[in-house]
Amino acid sequence: MSATNANPFPTYKGFGLRVANAKRALERLGRDSLARIYTRGFDSCFEHFDGKAVIWQLMHDALNGNADLERGIRNLGRTCWDEWLVLHNTAQGTPDQDLFLANPNTTTQTKGE
Repeated sequence: MSATNANPFPTYKGFGLRVANAKRALERLGRDSLARIYTRGFDSCFEHFDGKAVIWQLMHDALNGNADLERGIRNLGRTCWDEWLVLHNTAQGTPDQDLFLANPNTTTQTKGE
């Protein structure tokens, strides 16, 4: 994978702290699949208008050797890794399917949000 860290999405104040908080929680989930990380604090890591940038950064780190983080993302849910990988690869310019961040079976799905 590429070691270049050129996040293509806009970021806002506190971005680094949100990435660090989400990464810490997901690494814990990677070490213990029953870890209780699903808190309001974890959710807020993705809710400050730069959620795509947070996801991109987490995937970048996971794809570049952070095994605990990769396992944690995979432990989030059945389709989470695949959906986040689409976002990462699409942003990298890799041709891929349409970008869907939510489960296609839900009513809150957004395309290319």
